[in-house]
Amino acid sequence: MTVAAWLEKAVAHFSARSVPEPEANAEFLMAHVLKSGRAEARAQGSRALPEKQGSHFWHLVQERGRRIPLAYVLGSQPFCGLDIEVTPQTLIPRPETEELVERCLALMKNQPRQDPHVLEIGTGTGCVAIALAAGLPDAIVYATEISREAMRLAEKNAMRNHMARRIRFIQEDLFKAGAAPKRWADLVVSNPPYIPTARIGKLAPEVLREPRLALDGGKDGLDAVRAITASAPRFLKPGGFLALEIGSDQGAAVLKLFSQSGFAEGAVSKDLQGLDRIATAKMIE
Repeated sequence: MTVAAWLEKAVAHFSARSVPEPEANAEFLMAHVLKSGRAEARAQGSRALPEKQGSHFWHLVQERGRRIPLAYVLGSQPFCGLDIEVTPQTLIPRPETEELVERCLALMKNQPRQDPHVLEIGTGTGCVAIALAAGLPDAIVYATEISREAMRLAEKNAMRNHMARRIRFIQEDLFKAGAAPKRWADLVVSNPPYIPTARIGKLAPEVLREPRLALDGGKDGLDAVRAITASAPRFLKPGGFLALEIGSDQGAAVLKLFSQSGFAEGAVSKDLQGLDRIATAKMIE
């Protein structure tokens, strides 16, 4: 069978199973098999695909047809120009989180600090910590995670993207009782779980394949946001920044939490879809 015939077969398979964007998914999988870009894969439509490659392609198609997320099928996800390995034990990096990174870089560069210290809470794949280390060459980045599996993957991704020496990964729950105040960070950043529990069951089948711990934000979606906002002052220097990814309807509530925890200059930025997505605040001097 030719590449074009395999793509047509894959699109029909996906369409029958309500897989979103069937053509794009088929092309991404074919590009992966051919080790090429999507455009190049399409351009090779008349090429006969060897049996081994055809079998591999169809195996991937069947996995995606079971509504396994494309990133899990491919084993990686691009993020801020990085190549991030993903597994079902970690949240898949998303474009909205790239905007969180961009906002953090802007905060640090607009108020330059010598050797800034950055703390990420809940690093997952490590994508945010790695992107910040790449964008802030003088920064010292600390990334915490409670999941050992996720921590191992984050460390692997740091090595994969040549940032292992720039990031210190720590397996620790920063919200545990009795933690001593340490006002050393210039920036605390997190993409916490922020989906209200009642909405979890209504998510797309692909999203439900991701770890619930990384999605479920409790009854109002703000459990983790509330904990981070209350704890961040222990770590932030005066004048330091807190930056969070949030749900599109949580802006007002998060700004109120910022104010209650002693932050100033609270602000909410919209994502490329025009939805509230990034909340930032400054620790009072």
